[in-house]
This record gives sequence, C-alpha cells and structure tokens, in this order.
Amino acid sequence: MNNVRAEADMTGALAPDFKRSDQSGKSHQLADYKGQWLVIYFYPKNDTPGCTVEANGFKEQIESFKRLGVNLLGVSMDDAESHRQFKEKYQLPFDLLVDEDRVMSEDYGVVGGVGLLSYAKRQTFIIDPDGSIVKHFEQVTPATHADDVLVAIKEAQELYHEIHGGHTPETQTKSSEPIVTEVFGGGQVYGTTWPRVKQAYFSLAAVLQNPQRHLMGKRVITGRITRVCQKKGCWMILADGDVFARVDFNHHAFLIPKDSNGEAQVYGQLIEKTLTEEQIAHYESEGAENLKKTSYEIVADAVLIKN
Repeated sequence: MNNVRAEADMTGALAPDFKRSDQSGKSHQLADYKGQWLVIYFYPKNDTPGCTVEANGFKEQIESFKRLGVNLLGVSMDDAESHRQFKEKYQLPFDLLVDEDRVMSEDYGVVGGVGLLSYAKRQTFIIDPDGSIVKHFEQVTPATHADDVLVAIKEAQELYHEIHGGHTPETQTKSSEPIVTEVFGGGQVYGTTWPRVKQAYFSLAAVLQNPQRHLMGKRVITGRITRVCQKKGCWMILADGDVFARVDFNHHAFLIPKDSNGEAQVYGQLIEKTLTEEQIAHYESEGAENLKKTSYEIVADAVLIKN
C-alpha cells in the first residue's frame, strides 16, 4: 500500500504528506505534527446541516481531545473566507484547511462528485506520532462522530503505548547476547515487541526508489539479510534485488545472531546519513562492503527474521 491517492481503507498506511493553509492563511503540513497525535476530518461543505452538526460535535469534545494530546484539523474544498466565516459563526476551536484545488482530498482518497461539483467525502483519519494512519473512518454519522473518534483514539493510544511504552530500544537493558523478544508472524523478533497496530509493508526496493517520501515516520520495510556485523551482531545489511541499506539496531540497543540470514522485516525509521571516512572504515572492519558516503539507513526498533 503506497501513500498516494488511495481509494480504500488506509488503516496501516503512511499518512500522505500535505501542505495547506487554514482559514487565516497559516500554513500547516504533516511534518508540523511529527511526534504528536493528529485527527484529520474531511467534510463536504461549510455551514450545511450535517457538516455543522459534525463540527459542533468536535467543538463540544475539544477538551477531551486536548487531554489525550490530540490535534484536530478539518478539511474541505471551501475557500479561506468561507472557512473563516464558518469557524467564527460556530466558534470552532480548531483550524480548517483550504483544499480548493482538491490535492489533499485526492491524496487521501476522499474526492466525491465530478468537476465543479466535486466535494470532500465525509471521512476521518487518526494519525499516530510516527505518521501512520491507525484508523480510517470511511462511514461517518455526524451526530456521534466525535464520540466515535474519541473511542478509537483511546484504543489506538493503548496499543501504541503497549508497543512503545516502557520497552523501546532507548530504554531497554542492553545485552551482550542476542535475545529473542517474541515469536511472531512465523519468525523470531529481536528488539521491541512487534507492532500490533495494522501496518503497511514496504519493500526496500520501493522505499529506495523514492526515499524522500519515506523519511518521516516508522514503518515495516522488507528484504533479505545479506550480512551481519561479525563483531557483535549490532547491525545488518538488508537487500532487495540490486539495492541494499545498512540497518542500525538503534546504537546497539539490541543484537541479532551473527549467522542470521533469510527474509527479514524491519520496523523502524529511514534516515539519510553521511558517513565519515572513519565510519566507513569502521563498518568495513566489521564486514560491510561497498558503502556509499551518503546513503539511506534504517534505524530499527525491531527486526523479525524468518529463517
């Protein structure tokens, strides 16, 4: 599942990037909300019955959203002045993004109608701190939607905390030996427990074909293990066809067996990295080959190995 113009359930996909202005001309982009929870709700038209009921529902529950640390944005194809009037009339305590050219609506797969009669379908997306869509509401009941979203957020946050809270590479006790965290999905997991929130899986070849689109947020990247650090087992090379990338186990937060091979799934963050001559020499001394000075690397929270 790619993050482009999806027209199906996007739960588990990386949220499409956006850069839109609100009713006051202030710019908003997905990167502004990195590390935070975000709800984006699309609606057809300002000051119409269903859209007003839905907006007021979110207004009434805004303190609940704030207590959960959740940001809220509304989006429609109305212009900025229409948004300003709608927000002012009902004293809405959240921003409304302008999508007159319908680019954001297309990227999120919510365009309805044709030509001049186009509109944004009433759909909502909950996005986690890593930039992944953890809930996509394709069917919305305006009168109860804010309550429905709150229930879904609480469930998503509990799962997120279960996966990330208290058991991350940054906080776990480092070991001098590989430790299997769990057996999951037909393989052995090293590092954190494997994400239980539905994930989109990306092949390494697809990621490196357009890496700039994958630099924000964590995701599952698949490939095969071609080399492991022979000193400690603290990194590996993931390959897919003719492309490869070094996978760092979050600064030695966990290790894998030095003889690991076969298919692997990596849950972590793609980063762009410039290596010094000393780093290249160090990695080559541990068994790496053909490393480029500037390349893309995966910082892994967890690795699932299928032998």
